Amino acid sequence: MGTKVNCLPFTIPTLPRLGLADLDKRFGRLARLMYDTSVPLATLEKEVYPHLGPDIEFVNPWRRVRGVETYRVDLSGARGGARFDLDVSHTSVRLSEPRHAGRALVDGTLFLRPLPRCAVPLRMIVTYDFDMIEGGESFQISRHEEMWRFGDILRHAPLLGRAYDAFRSCSGYVFTGAVLLSRALSSDPSGAEAGRVAPAQAPAP
Repeated sequence: MGTKVNCLPFTIPTLPRLGLADLDKRFGRLARLMYDTSVPLATLEKEVYPHLGPDIEFVNPWRRVRGVETYRVDLSGARGGARFDLDVSHTSVRLSEPRHAGRALVDGTLFLRPLPRCAVPLRMIVTYDFDMIEGGESFQISRHEEMWRFGDILRHAPLLGRAYDAFRSCSGYVFTGAVLLSRALSSDPSGAEAGRVAPAQAPAP
């Protein structure tokens, strides 16, 4: 008599159903939605808010806040201020070893648009720490950090841009001169001084 075999498909419950390629695309879109002030609030509520953790932390060079309510107020309030949008050049997602959490990195340029035909580029890197939820079918962001350079802001600021570029050029020469002077002061004795050093006596036969 034959034996009945259970042929249910083998699954690994710890592996997320969203693969790295899926997560890469989703975080790229999330970043574009968050950093484009032309995106309506209804789109944020539908595509962004469901991925925010209750204790989400937001960090940038100027401020740090925690809590989803504060985060949502800041995100929606940005739509009423200066216009800007994000051009994403690269995204990268890594998962932790148990594959229950991960980090996404978005590299791009934020274009500040204070005037209709004026765009100020600001190089920016955004990182998202997230947890996989719903059996790996979705994710929840626990930390959102912005990293950008103050130099880009100063370089494109009215009246300060040229002064900042001139300062950088002068400081570059000053630094090079300081390095050369330091090398000259700490160099080995010259050939004339070395010649005055008595040679070691040869051992007696």
